Amino acid sequence: MDTSLIEVLNRLGEIERELSEIKLRLGAVLAVNHEEVEGAVRDFLAMGEEVSRRWAEAPSVLDEFRKSRRHESRF
Repeated sequence: MDTSLIEVLNRLGEIERELSEIKLRLGAVLAVNHEEVEGAVRDFLAMGEEVSRRWAEAPSVLDEFRKSRRHESRF
């Protein structure tokens, strides 16, 4: 196969354009996923704060009753 230098350079130019397009598309996908991850992390941290707040409150009567009866249910 006889390929001229011009043909090789043209093909390399095409490959470079294709790679640039792929990089742009990939960058857009990563940017969207990065925003989704940040949102999920914020939601997770907010949920953790809510759980911690509820556990820090005084225990309910039912919780205290269960705690006092725990030793009777284990055989």
